[in-house]
Amino acid sequence: MRIARFSGRDDGGGDGLARYVTEPGLRPGLAIAVGLLVVPVLALGVQALRVGSVARDRRMASLRLAGATPRAVRAVAAAEAGGAALAGGLAAGPAYLALWVLLGVLPPGGLALLPAPTPVDAVAWAGVALLAAVGGALAGAAVQGRVVVEALGVRRRASSNRPGRLNPAVLVTGGVLVVAGTVGPVVEARAGAMAIYIMMVGILLSAFAVGPRLVGLSGRLLSRRAGAEALLAGARLTADPRSSGRVAAVLVICGVALGVDAALAVDFLTQRESTDTGFYLTGFALVALGVLVGACVAVLTLLVGAADGLLDARRPLATLTALGVDQPLLSRVLARQLAAVAVPAVVVGVLIGGGMPALPFLLVDPTGRAILTVVFTVATAVVAGLAAFVAARLTARLLRAHVRAATDPENLRVA
Repeated sequence: MRIARFSGRDDGGGDGLARYVTEPGLRPGLAIAVGLLVVPVLALGVQALRVGSVARDRRMASLRLAGATPRAVRAVAAAEAGGAALAGGLAAGPAYLALWVLLGVLPPGGLALLPAPTPVDAVAWAGVALLAAVGGALAGAAVQGRVVVEALGVRRRASSNRPGRLNPAVLVTGGVLVVAGTVGPVVEARAGAMAIYIMMVGILLSAFAVGPRLVGLSGRLLSRRAGAEALLAGARLTADPRSSGRVAAVLVICGVALGVDAALAVDFLTQRESTDTGFYLTGFALVALGVLVGACVAVLTLLVGAADGLLDARRPLATLTALGVDQPLLSRVLARQLAAVAVPAVVVGVLIGGGMPALPFLLVDPTGRAILTVVFTVATAVVAGLAAFVAARLTARLLRAHVRAATDPENLRVA
């Protein structure tokens, strides 16, 4: 919001701000990049609403036993989520001040990335806190609405594991917008800025439509492979592709941003016409850093979701252990499950992101520069896929204690 409001200035100044913020031609891209960083945080927030669902459901069941109506139970869930979201919104002000000191005060002149706070920001802060509280309350009520809480227990409304009926339409719409945003500047040179916004909307729609499908496909492929690890991991993914699909969608978006950044960087280096190489390379490095932050948040979301999934599956996991399945095997199953979510999403995202800048070059001038861009994009996808695989393995290692707790024979008594 600060960058969007500052973009109204066309004087090129900015009290020591970096040119990425002050130049009119670069500010829209910066605003889009900052906006995309919100997507992983929103996914983490949705996942946080599902954490501890077992204990929360039991607490809601006790309220029903005490005489609360289903509407009152949903109101309690909405109040809890809204209160947490309000606390987060109120913390946004101090968080921005800390970021301003880090990115706006400490850097030397001409390198600051955040403008100084103004009195208008106080009003905006209050609005953000209010919107966060309302959004959190609505999300909490929506999550609780999928659970039927009765006085003697909890049952969840049955829903299809397959993507919804609107999923194909959303996927096609997103694909059309991505193609239009990619080809638009080739057909009409003045469509540059608008094409970027159209492309970003298309990427968001396509990513969240393709995420569950990608997870479901990975699960089906694993289920067809020989071995207990692949079979169990595939069964877990096909049982609930939607929750993992949200994380996969965020990783697809991160991959797209990384692919675009890598393709534009290699194209810039092959031109060798600019005298301000350091400025642009620093910009590409900052974009890569932002992608890394978003990917870390997405991996954290995957970690939280996997931990909560282990809590929900305590009885089945304890049953497997009682039947002779050892804990190391279940840890390897979890690692394979997480890798099947993260690796394809990142690789597909990088290939799509790198292909978007390369497509106009191939259409207009299919020379060695375009081919080099494609080759570098594929190499980036391989490296990103390996990094996602390592992150999945590390995440599974962090969850070993949760696996050990979930396989305790005492969990056979869990209803």
